[in-house]
This record gives sequence, structure tokens and C-alpha cells, in this order.
Amino acid sequence: MATSKYTINKEYTFLEFKEIVTNLVTAGKSSGEETAERIEATKINSQRINRIYKTFLVSDTTKDVINKLKHNWDWLLLIESWCGDGAQLSPVIAKIAELNPHIHLKIIFRDEHEDIMNMHLTNGAKSIPKLICLDSDSHQYIGEWGPRPIAIQEKVKEFKTANPNVSHEEFVKNLYLWYAQDKGLSFEKEFVALIESWDKNSR
Repeated sequence: MATSKYTINKEYTFLEFKEIVTNLVTAGKSSGEETAERIEATKINSQRINRIYKTFLVSDTTKDVINKLKHNWDWLLLIESWCGDGAQLSPVIAKIAELNPHIHLKIIFRDEHEDIMNMHLTNGAKSIPKLICLDSDSHQYIGEWGPRPIAIQEKVKEFKTANPNVSHEEFVKNLYLWYAQDKGLSFEKEFVALIESWDKNSR
């Protein structure tokens, strides 16, 4: 899978994405298709993105792994302003990417890149966030991650099995509680293990 298949309409740095979300809140809007629910989610996500980016501390173990990487990688992160999982995880991804100048994090909006999204579906769904790792020099596909940490997804499955008629509001409330309790640690551990496998396969 080469980057010739990837047409990027517009890409943003994480800080630019963070500012876009802030501006959407000010304008009372959301990215992509606007609904009252998504506008409200964008408002909550803006606060969450800023808080996590300010407070998340990358572990020394992760720093050791990332600092040793010598490959030039592009990380394409498909996301939208209203995506709750994306708000929880994009600041952590950004913090990790910032550790190594060989890693180029490029934020792209899902609904503006339907072709790319359709190449990276999750069980047939356009689930986000979705991170795609590409070699910056050869443009070769290295791997991908998303849309949710395995540890969190297991909790989701257990909760939905036990509560088949749960409302969306109640589900989201529990989802954010799990993320708050985890503090990004499960994702960091899972993601760094994946990065190590990408590193070995790229040699």
C-alpha cells in the first residue's frame, strides 16, 4: 500500500488542529456534518484536548523507545472535532511524536478524506481515530492503529453485553470515566509496543 493511493486535501499539525477545535467552539460549530450533539461534543473535546496535552507525561520507557527511532515516518491521524476517543488520544499521540524529529504527525479530517478512510475501516465502519504510519521516504505503508485502546475496548464490550439497552449518554459517561481512570497509560503501552514492531519491520 503506497502513498500514491493517498490524496491529502489538507493536513494540520496537532497544535493547528487544537486551535481549529477551539475556533469551532467559539463559532458554535463542529467539523464534518454538524448536529447539535456533535457541536456539544466539540465543546467538551476542546477542554479535554487542552487538559490532556498540558498534563500528560510520557514515560521514560516510551522516551527510550521513541528516541532510538531512525526512520522518517509520516503519521496520518484521521479524526474529527466531535470524536470523543480522538480527544482522549490525540494529545498523547502528539506528545509521543514530539519526542523524535523523524516522526511527522499529520492530522487530517475523516470526512474530507473518504478514500483514505475507506482503505482503513474497522469491521466495515469508519471508526476514528485511526493512525496510519507511512515511510516518509519510500512512501510505503508501515502499519496502523485505532480506533480505541484494547483495554478500553474490552471494557466497552463487557459494558454493552451487560447493558444491551444502555443509552448513548450513559455509555459515553462510562467511556470517559474509563479514560479518566486509565490516564492514557494503557494506550501508551499498547502504542509503543506497536511502534517497536513497526521499527523491526522497517529495518
